[in-house]
Amino acid sequence: MEKKKQQESSKRSEPKSSSYRPNIFGANALQISEGDASCIVGGIVEKGISDKTPSSQTAPPNPSVIPFPVARHRSHGPHWGPAASVKDDDNSDGNEEDDEEAKFSMEYDPMAPFANPVQRKKKKGLDLSRWRELVSDDKSSANKADEDLSCRQKNEKERKGGNTAKTSMSSDPSLADANVFSPMKMDMEPILNAHGHIDKSGEAMISASGDGHFSLVNAMELDNLNQLGLKEKVKDTSPFNSIVERTKQETLSLESQIDAENRAQLQEMSPDEIAQAQAEIMEKLDPSILKALKRRGEDKLKIQKGSMLEVSTYGEQSTLQNENTQDAKGFAHFDRDSSHMVTTSNGTRSGQDNGELQKSSGAASCSLWNIWSDRVEAVRELRFSLDGTVIENDYVQVPGNGGIATQNGHSADKVTERDFLRTEGDPSAAGYTIKEAVELTRSVVPGQRALALHLIASLLEKALHGINQTEVGIPLGNANKLNRYIDWEAVWAFALGPEPELILSLRMSLDDNHSSVVLACAKVIQCVLSCDVNENFFEMLEKTATYEKEIFTAPVFRSKPEIDVGFLHGGFWKYNAKPSNILPVDEDMVDEESEGKHTIQDDIVVGGQDFAAGLVRMGILPRLLYLLETDPTAALEECILSILVGIARHSPRCVNAIMKCQRLVETVVHRFTMKDTRETYPSKIKSVSLLRVLAQSHKENCLEFIKNGAFRTMTWHLYQHVSSLDHWVKSGRENHKLSSALMVEQLRFWKVCIHYGYCVSYFSDIFPTLCLWLNPPTIEKLVQKSVLCEFVSISKEAYLVLEALARRLPNLFSQEHAGDNTEIWSWSCVGPMVDLAIKWIALKSDPHISKLFEWQKGTESDSVFQDISVTPLLWVYSAVLRMLCRVLERVIPEDSDNLHGSVGLVPWLPEFVPKVGLEIIKNGFLSFSGASAYPTGGGSFIEELCHLRQQSNYETSLASVCCLHRVVQVVVNIDKLIRLAKSAVHSPSQEYSVSREAKILENGILKGSMVELRNLLNTFMKLAASEWHIIQSIEIFGRGGPAPGLGVGWGASGGGFWSAAALLGQIDAGFLINLLETFQFVSSTGTPMVGEMTLSMQRINSVLGVCLTAGPRDRYIFEKALNILLQVHVLKFLDFCIQRFLHLNKRFKPSAYKEEDLLYFSKTLASHFRNRWLSMKVKSKDMVRNSSSGNQTFKKGSVALDTIYEDLDTSNNKTCQECTSLIIEWAYQRLPLPMHWFLSPISTICDGKYAGLQRDQTQNLVQDPHDLLETVKAGLFFNLGIEAMSTFKSSDAPSPVQWVPLVWKLHSLSVILLVGMGMLEEEKSRDVYEALQDIYGQLLDQSRTGISADLSLENNVDLLSESRNKDNAKFLMFQSEIHESYSTFIETLVEQFSAISYGDLIFGRQVAVYLHRHVEAPTRLAAWNILTNACVLDLLPPLEKCIGKAEGYLEPIEDNYDILEAYAKSWSSGALDRAAARGSVAYTLVIHHLSSFIFHSHAVDQLLLRNKLVKSLLRDYSRKQHHEGMMMNLIRYDKPSASQMSDQNGGSSLERSSIDKKMEVLTEACEGNSTLLTEVDKLKSSL
Repeated sequence: MEKKKQQESSKRSEPKSSSYRPNIFGANALQISEGDASCIVGGIVEKGISDKTPSSQTAPPNPSVIPFPVARHRSHGPHWGPAASVKDDDNSDGNEEDDEEAKFSMEYDPMAPFANPVQRKKKKGLDLSRWRELVSDDKSSANKADEDLSCRQKNEKERKGGNTAKTSMSSDPSLADANVFSPMKMDMEPILNAHGHIDKSGEAMISASGDGHFSLVNAMELDNLNQLGLKEKVKDTSPFNSIVERTKQETLSLESQIDAENRAQLQEMSPDEIAQAQAEIMEKLDPSILKALKRRGEDKLKIQKGSMLEVSTYGEQSTLQNENTQDAKGFAHFDRDSSHMVTTSNGTRSGQDNGELQKSSGAASCSLWNIWSDRVEAVRELRFSLDGTVIENDYVQVPGNGGIATQNGHSADKVTERDFLRTEGDPSAAGYTIKEAVELTRSVVPGQRALALHLIASLLEKALHGINQTEVGIPLGNANKLNRYIDWEAVWAFALGPEPELILSLRMSLDDNHSSVVLACAKVIQCVLSCDVNENFFEMLEKTATYEKEIFTAPVFRSKPEIDVGFLHGGFWKYNAKPSNILPVDEDMVDEESEGKHTIQDDIVVGGQDFAAGLVRMGILPRLLYLLETDPTAALEECILSILVGIARHSPRCVNAIMKCQRLVETVVHRFTMKDTRETYPSKIKSVSLLRVLAQSHKENCLEFIKNGAFRTMTWHLYQHVSSLDHWVKSGRENHKLSSALMVEQLRFWKVCIHYGYCVSYFSDIFPTLCLWLNPPTIEKLVQKSVLCEFVSISKEAYLVLEALARRLPNLFSQEHAGDNTEIWSWSCVGPMVDLAIKWIALKSDPHISKLFEWQKGTESDSVFQDISVTPLLWVYSAVLRMLCRVLERVIPEDSDNLHGSVGLVPWLPEFVPKVGLEIIKNGFLSFSGASAYPTGGGSFIEELCHLRQQSNYETSLASVCCLHRVVQVVVNIDKLIRLAKSAVHSPSQEYSVSREAKILENGILKGSMVELRNLLNTFMKLAASEWHIIQSIEIFGRGGPAPGLGVGWGASGGGFWSAAALLGQIDAGFLINLLETFQFVSSTGTPMVGEMTLSMQRINSVLGVCLTAGPRDRYIFEKALNILLQVHVLKFLDFCIQRFLHLNKRFKPSAYKEEDLLYFSKTLASHFRNRWLSMKVKSKDMVRNSSSGNQTFKKGSVALDTIYEDLDTSNNKTCQECTSLIIEWAYQRLPLPMHWFLSPISTICDGKYAGLQRDQTQNLVQDPHDLLETVKAGLFFNLGIEAMSTFKSSDAPSPVQWVPLVWKLHSLSVILLVGMGMLEEEKSRDVYEALQDIYGQLLDQSRTGISADLSLENNVDLLSESRNKDNAKFLMFQSEIHESYSTFIETLVEQFSAISYGDLIFGRQVAVYLHRHVEAPTRLAAWNILTNACVLDLLPPLEKCIGKAEGYLEPIEDNYDILEAYAKSWSSGALDRAAARGSVAYTLVIHHLSSFIFHSHAVDQLLLRNKLVKSLLRDYSRKQHHEGMMMNLIRYDKPSASQMSDQNGGSSLERSSIDKKMEVLTEACEGNSTLLTEVDKLKSSL
C-alpha cells in the first residue's frame, strides 16, 4: 500500500506540461521491469514497439510450478530489467507484496520514468559520502560481484519506493550512503556470520563467499556439503583470503570494503559519538547476537595474527593452483556448482555413499578436493566471447558508472543493454560469464536468446576439445603445471553444475517459438550430451571389433566400502541418478494428491545429478517428437537425431523411455522413407544409428524392429547392386562419403540382428551387393580418386558381418549349435567367403601396398601416397583375419583341450585350413628362422605392425594391435588344427610336401617364428607395465569424472575411461593375455636360473598390471589373467621365491608346500577372486516389483531424492542378461579394480559373493568359518609370494604390488584377526603370517629412515624400490586413508585380542603396530585409550619383538598433548603396573616419551603441560608407594642409543649430575607446592 501511495504521489507531483509533449515514435521506449514482464505472456517485446498504453490491462498470471513436459513460456523464468537499468533479482518479501507489485504494474504510466527520485533523509553523524574515495585509495578495484549486489539492492529499494526512473549509484551521494548499510545489515545476522542465513521458509540459504559472491543454496545442497565434510569450508571466514589477495594485489572483497567504510566512519566520529552509537547498537541487538559478533571478531584477530606466518608456506601451493587461471581469488568458497562436482544429490544416503567415503580418503584427498574446488571456482569470473574463447580481464572502473567494470564504454554487467544493431563499436567486447550467458537465454528478445545459446555451444565445444587434448590421468595437483591458459575441465564442470541452472534454461529454450532459438538450443544439448565425441569413441570401438558389447554412458560413482570387505575400495558402481527418478510422471496418473509433489525443483535436482536423466525427466522426448513431426530443417533434424542417439546410449531406462514414447520411433522411420531415395542425407545415417543402438540395448527391441518392418525399411540400400568399381567411383567423392557411411551403419544394424540370431537368412539376398566390397580393389585407382577410405570402410564392415555370421555356424564335426530357436549359417557359404579373404591376404604382397607401408615408416617418398594413411587398410586386414579366426574356431572340436592321444584327432581337415596357413607364410606375415627375403622386400608384417604401434597416433596404434592380435589367433588355430589332423592327413599333397612353406606349416608356424613372437611378447609386457598407471589414475573422488555428463562428458582429463588412450591400454592388455596363453608358463624341475627368474617375474608382474587395466567390458581378460596367475606352475615359482627370501633372512622359519596344497590354493583363490570382483549386483524381486512403475514421488517441499537401496543380491549367472543385450552397464559391477585388489582374501570376513552388500538383519551371509579359514590361508601364501618376488631386483618397472600403500597391507593383516585365532593356530599359516609382518616391518623401517634398499639385505634383495619408498614415506594414516571411524575397528580388534588371544605374541605384534610413531595421532590415541580401558596393555609384546625396529616407536619424541596426558592417566590408574612387570612395549613407550618430554623439553608453551604431568605423577606416587620403582625408572631413564634400543628399561645408569638436573626440573614443576616437594625429597633420598 505504501508503494501505491508513493506512486500516486509521484503522479500528482508531475508538471502538467509534460503531458502535452509531442509523441515521437521510438523516443519513449517501453520500460519493462521484472514485475511488468509477467504481463506479456505469449508475446515478445521487440524494438520499436509503440509507446501507446494498452486500453485494458490483464492481471498477470500467478507463478505456478508446472511439471514437464508441459510447455512453459520463458516469462515463467527470471526476467530482465528494462533497458539501461541494472538487472534486478527476484527478492520478493511475500505474497502480499507480490500482489501490490501486480497492481502497480497494471497502473503503469508512460510518464513514470520522468518522476524524480525520492530523497533519503540523512542520519546525523553518519556521512559516508566519501566512502568511494576511501576505497579508491587502495590499488585494488572493487569486485564486480559486490557492485552487482549493491546495484541490485539499490534498484530493489528504488522499485519498492515507486521510483522507476533510471538512476546511477553515483548520481546522488545520499543513495550511495543508504546503500552501504544493505550488506552491513546482512552481515550482522547471527547465523549468517558473513556466509549465509536461512530465510523464513527454511528452504533456501543466501551464501556469501569471502570475495563477495552470493548465491542461493537449497537445503539439500547444504546437506551434501555437510556430508562431504565441506561444512567447515563453507563456514571458513575470509580474513585469510583477504591476506592472500592483498599480497597478490587483487580486488577488494565485500568484507574489506565494509571494513574500510567502518574504519573511515570511526575516524571521523568523536569518542562521545562512538559511545552513543555503541549504546544504541547494544539496545537494539539481542545479547546473543552481540556475543556471536564479539566471538567472531576475536577469531578474526587470531587468524590475522597467525595467517601472515602461514601465507609464506601456503603461497607456493596457492600460486600453483592459480598460476594459469586469471580470475582465481585465493581460497574460493564452495557453492552449488563445486559441491556437485564430487557428490550426487541422491538424497542423504547418496551423499554418505560418496561424500563420507571421499572424506575418509585423508589429507591427500582433501588437498585434491581443495585444489579442484579452487579450479572450478575460478571459472565463475571467466568471460567468454561469442566464439567461446576467453577474454582477458582488462576492464577499467568508470567513475561515472558506479564503479561497474566496463570496456570500450560497454558495461560488462548489463548484458541485456548490448544492442548489436544500434550500438557503435563492439558490444560483445566485454564478454559474458557462463551465468550471464545462461541468464541471457531467458531474454524477451529472441536475438539475444539465440546469441546466448550460440555462445554456450561454442564454449562447450571448446571445453570438450580442450579436455580431449589433455593427457589422460593427470593428477589434480599437477593439472595447472601444464601452462594451459584455460582450465577446460573446470569450465565444463562448472557449466554442467547446478549453479548456472543450464538444464532448466535449455529445456525452456527448446519450447521457444523461434526456430533460430530452437536450433541453437538443440546444438547446445548436443554439446552437453557430448554426442559427437562419444560417437567418435564408439566408432573406434566398432572398428576394433574386440568387444562384442558396447557400454552405457550414464555417470556413475562408487558405493561406500564396508567392514565386511575390510574397507577395501572398489565397491559396486552406482548411477548418479536413481533410474526410477528418470522417467517423468504420466499425465493420466496425476491425481489430486500427487499433483503438487512433482515440481520443477525435483527435475533440477535430477539434472544436477545426471544431465541427460534430467532432460528425459523434464519431458524432452515428447518435445523432440513434436519438432520432428513439424518438418524441421535438415540441421535441426540432424541435431535431434544426435540427441536421441546420445540419450539412447545413456542407460536401459532411457532406452525404455524412447521406446515407450508414442510415435517417436515410427516418426523417425517415416522421415527416413520420406526423403529422396536417391540422395543420402546425414539425418538418414543418424536414423539408422538410432535404431541400431536401440536394438543393441535389448533383444526385444531388435525383434520388434524386424516384425514391424523397420529393419527392412532402414536397410533397403543393402539390396541395391553396384555393377562395378568404376561405376561406383564415378558417382562423386562427396556422395561416396555419405553413401559409405550410410551403408556402414546399415551393415552394423544387420550385424546386431545376426548377433541375436535373427536375419541370418538375409545373406543370400544381400551377398550380391557385398561382392564388390568383399573383393580386394585396385589400390592405385582408389588412391588416385581419393576414395580409398570410403571403399575400405565398407569392406571392413562387410567382413565383420561375415564374422558375426561365422558365430552362427555349428561346429563342423559335431554339427550342434547351442542356442534357442535362432537361425544358423550354413557351411556351404563358408568356402567362397574364405577364398575372398585369402585374396586380401595375398594383396599384402602388392607393390602399392608395400610402398604405402614404407611411406608410413618414412622409408619411401612416393608422392602418390602422400597424405594417405595406412590405417584404413589395417582395419580391413583386422576384420578379414578376425573372420578367418572365427571360422577356424568353429572347425576345432569343442573338447579339444581335454582330449589326449588319438581320441582328439579330427577325421578330416577342410582344404581352406592349410591354404590360409600357406598364404600367411608366403606373404611375409611372420619371419622364420632361415627364411629368405620377404616378398615385399622389407620386414615381416609383424615387424611393421610393431613399429606402427609404438610410433603412430592412437587410431593407427589400435589398428596395429588388432591386426597383431588377429594374426596370432589365426596362426594358433591353424597350428592346433594341423596338430590334431596330423594322423588323418599323414601324406600331404606333393606340391605342399616339397615347398618350404609346407614344411613350416607341418612343423608349426609358431615354432618357426618363435624368436619374433618372443620379442613381440617382451614389447607388450613393457607397454602393459606403463599403461596400467593411466587407468588407475583416472578414478578420482570415487568416480570416473567430476561432471554429470555422458561418456567423455564425465569431464576427466583426456576423456578418462572414454579416451583412446584407455581403450588402447585395454586392447594391449587383451593381446598380452593372448600371448601369455600362447606361451605357457614353463616350470623348471630344478632351481631356475637368473634369466628364467627374471622372465617369470616379468610375466607375473605383467599379469598383475593387466588386472589393473581391465574395464567393465574386460571381464574375460581378468578371468584369463586369473587362470594364468593361479596356475600351479606359477604358485610353485612363488613358493620358490618365498623359500629363497626366507633363506636370505635368517629369522624366518622355512616352509614348503606340496603340489596338492598349491592346487587347492589355486582353486580356492580362483573362486574367491571371481566371487569378490566379478560378481554382478542384481536387483532382488521385491525391489524390481516395487520400483517397476517408475513413478517415484518426492515429499512435498523437499528436494531430497529417494535412497538407492542396497538390499541387492549378486549372481555370476549372467547368461540370460548377456544374450538379451549387446550393451552392458557400468553400474552394478566393480571393474576397474583398485590397486590393492589382491589383499581381498585376507581382508574379507564374509562370503565373497555378498561382500560389500548391505544386508537385512534377518540375513546371515557370513561365510562358513572353515571355508573362510581356507581362503585366508591361500591368501596369505599368495600375498607372501608376490611380496617376496617383488623384493628381488628387476631391470624392468617395479611390480604393481610395490605401489600399494603400506597402510593397506598392515590393515589387511588386522582384518584377518577379526574372525578368530584359527589361522594362528595352524603352524604353516602362522609362519606365513609372521613372515608377512616382518616384511612389512622392514618396509616400514626403510620408509622411515630412507635407507637405501641395497643395504637392507644382501645385494640381490630389494625390499624398497624408489617408487615404494616414495609412496610409503608418509605416516600410516589408518583413519584418513582407510576409514574415518577406524577407532571402532581398533576397538573390535582389541576386544578380540583380550577375549581369545591369551597374550598371543603374533596377535600382540599386530595390535602394537598402532602405537608406532608413524601412525597418525588420532589413531594412536584411540588405540592407547582402548587398550587401557580393556586392561590389556600388559599383553602387548616387548619392544624388541614388535613389528619394525624400536626407533620407529620411540622416535621422534611424542609431542601430542592428548597422548601424553593419556600416558599419565594410564600411569595413575594402575593400568601400567602389570605392563611394567612384564616388560610390555606400552610401559617402554610411557617411560620413554614422558621422560623425554618432562626432562628434555624446553619450549615455553610446553611448561604448563610439563608441570601438569609432573604433579599428576607425584600425586600418584604419594598415594601408591608401589609406584616408586616406576618413578625411579622415569628419573633414571635416558634416551638410549641405537644399540640400546632393545633394552626396555632404557639403558645405563646416569651420572649424579644428570639426576640432580632432573630433580631440579621436578622441583620447578611443583611450583612451590609443599606436599609435592616432600615427595620430591623422598625421591632424592631414594636415589
